[in-house]
Amino acid sequence: MPDYYEYPTNLGTGDGQLNHWMSFEGFAFSRGMGSGAPTVDIALYIPPDALQTSYKSEYSATVLGQVAGRGLEVLGKGTGIGGIKDRMEAQAAKAKASSSEGMASGFAAFAASKMKPEKKTMMEQVTGAVLSPYLVAAYKGPTDMREHKFTFKFNPHNSDESMLVTKIINAFKSAMLPSTGGGDNSTSPSGTFGYPDEWTITYYIDGDELPSNDFNPMFNIGRSVLKSCEVNYATEGVPLFFEGTQYPVSAEMSLSFMELEVMTREKITGVGDFIGGH
Repeated sequence: MPDYYEYPTNLGTGDGQLNHWMSFEGFAFSRGMGSGAPTVDIALYIPPDALQTSYKSEYSATVLGQVAGRGLEVLGKGTGIGGIKDRMEAQAAKAKASSSEGMASGFAAFAASKMKPEKKTMMEQVTGAVLSPYLVAAYKGPTDMREHKFTFKFNPHNSDESMLVTKIINAFKSAMLPSTGGGDNSTSPSGTFGYPDEWTITYYIDGDELPSNDFNPMFNIGRSVLKSCEVNYATEGVPLFFEGTQYPVSAEMSLSFMELEVMTREKITGVGDFIGGH
């Protein structure tokens, strides 16, 4: 069984905020993502910054130019890849049969696209028209993973609770760092590094786990890795310790997690087999 810690120690035993919490379960790295052995289980109150997430789609403004732009128009008329050749041949035949004025206009446009910039500008000034650059919004696909950050403030009542806070912080620090194998590990680690642990993060509202389907009123977080753990033991502005001990009277811990899978619409609709996330 993995080590279990909770803060405050009376989570789930009362009304209000004590009945809402977050569960952080650590698992040893595994390529199957989900089959690693559990390493630690930590339950913490829900901090103010824990109920926010983000969804991103990356686009870029891309200039296709006349040739590619015309090709896009052909595709947009429903001919499909197989019909492009036929469509282009039909367009060529139509151009050939057009009036000399139309041919001249088409030639002028083509010629303008091949001109040096200064000559092209002169022609545009004379004609009062510019060639379309065929600017489109091109979808680039997923370019990053979602990240979630949480800041926990600990105000233990005594040295025993401060000791518990220390164990919680050390559990996060230990799980996010690699193990070492080979070489002189005590001085200058060499050989190989073992992957840090992975995490599942679960919200419990009124003692019940949030659903992972369309009925979820907020969001779920997919299996993640812990990127950073920042700790401050002087939250009161000066170092303070419980009398006769080395345990601080307060601490603040900021955690930054990154999901292991990109978000897709299937994760929102609940279709398919995924690690989690919503």
